[in-house]
Amino acid sequence: MSVTFGETSDKLAREAKRTADLLVSPYNDDLVQTICRETRQLHTRAESLLRAMRSNNSPEAQSTPPNLPSQLTEIMLHHLTIKRNKRVLFAYHRQRMEKLKELSWDVGRRTTSQREIKACMSASEQKFLNEYGEMVNEYKQSFLDVDVGGNGGVGLDPPLDLYIEVRVLRDAGRINTEFGELNLIKGNQEFVRRSDVETLINAGYLKHIT
Repeated sequence: MSVTFGETSDKLAREAKRTADLLVSPYNDDLVQTICRETRQLHTRAESLLRAMRSNNSPEAQSTPPNLPSQLTEIMLHHLTIKRNKRVLFAYHRQRMEKLKELSWDVGRRTTSQREIKACMSASEQKFLNEYGEMVNEYKQSFLDVDVGGNGGVGLDPPLDLYIEVRVLRDAGRINTEFGELNLIKGNQEFVRRSDVETLINAGYLKHIT
């Protein structure tokens, strides 16, 4: 067993940090499996040490073994390394799961990058994405008149500005708003409330001028 306990989990943690801004990074099965093997080996070694200590501390034993402090230290080291390995594995998979959940809501991005995303996922992640995506689609069916994410919609992100400036790209005619009527003629620029024209922006009639 390697004396550099936790080295592999440290590599996985650094990889997760390095790829945090990517859409979905390739699933590192080699590192994950290596960490799992190391964790099982550490657990087996710790159990072996505990059994030896109990045997030495039995009534039949003549005296306290001289290497007891070192055994306790080794068991504690194994325990802390196992705990850290598990935390790294949980954090790595949690980060990936959150990205897959975001993709389930952003159908447009998921569709355009489908091949790239599928190549980066493990079999379990593909199953999760399919099943979670089905739940999201079922939920969206209850709100067909509300944009709850995907296909370039506003989704769940709150607007940064209540009022925006837009340029009319195509004649959209007259629309009624809470503050009066707007006549949207191609080439005009208007300062309007975002919620009044969001649908027209998504449909390509207007362009948000930033």
